[in-house]
Amino acid sequence: MKKVLIPTKLDKIVAKILTEAGFEVVQIPVTPEKGVAELAKENSDAEVVIVRSEKVPAEVIDLLPNLKLVVRAGAGFDNIDTKYARSKNIDVMNTPGANSNGVAEEVVALALAAYRKVVPADISTREGKWEKSKFLGREITGKTVGILGLGHIGRLLVKRLSGFEVTFLGYDPFLSEEKAREIGVTLAPLEKIFAEADIISLHIPENDATRGLVNNKYLSLMKQGAMLINCARSGIINEDDLRAIKAEKELIFCNDVYKKDAEGPKSVADIADVMLPHLGANTKEANFQAAKRAAEETVAYFKDGDTSCVVN
Repeated sequence: MKKVLIPTKLDKIVAKILTEAGFEVVQIPVTPEKGVAELAKENSDAEVVIVRSEKVPAEVIDLLPNLKLVVRAGAGFDNIDTKYARSKNIDVMNTPGANSNGVAEEVVALALAAYRKVVPADISTREGKWEKSKFLGREITGKTVGILGLGHIGRLLVKRLSGFEVTFLGYDPFLSEEKAREIGVTLAPLEKIFAEADIISLHIPENDATRGLVNNKYLSLMKQGAMLINCARSGIINEDDLRAIKAEKELIFCNDVYKKDAEGPKSVADIADVMLPHLGANTKEANFQAAKRAAEETVAYFKDGDTSCVVN
């Protein structure tokens, strides 16, 4: 019987599917007192580890001599040392698309909250004030929306925002112009997107090619009062460049991603108009889908040799 360690809060469907398939499941969410390493030591015979945002570095991998598979219940997998896992002949898989709708809806929520000044207006009204003129907002309808990255999330965002009758400009070097037209997006170079879009939403991975991509070169092209939303990865934006130009351009910045997902001061606190603690995939529905997909992929991996979701 293969043992699966799940050191995270995943929907119970993951344990149900795996148990019915004959796996031994140990699901114990990490705590401040007991992290992934401690749980790995207590379950050193585990052959599979399923995580969400919990880190799986080389040190944890070394604590699991029988480990064959690590599954990230979500899309991004930079919390796992994939190169070290590969050197140990350990496969790493993700569940692309499972969290996508949650992130797409969060972008819409951030845009609406920022345009309608929901957070400061709520605080003011709770204090007994009546400052309608102070909170004059804007509408999404009729705006031009630029989307960097037209994968699962980017395409769902197009669907979710279509009812606002917006114009879409998109950047994705892996998408053909024909396919982009099918989903209602006009492909454009970054210069055009940053110069013409009223709202720009980032949905690209952070790697050597994209790290610091959103810098002064493009930020300086943005329209007065334009909005930038980052629910992708923090390193994509050069924070110092944004800080230098934000006031001059009266830019609106909404953010959900940070260098470290943990308590403590956040480097963008002084420039973010709305900021959330990485809540994109934090919905009941996304948790269920990610858990279900992670379990199904694990079963298929051992039963059928299915490696279609291996990322390393």
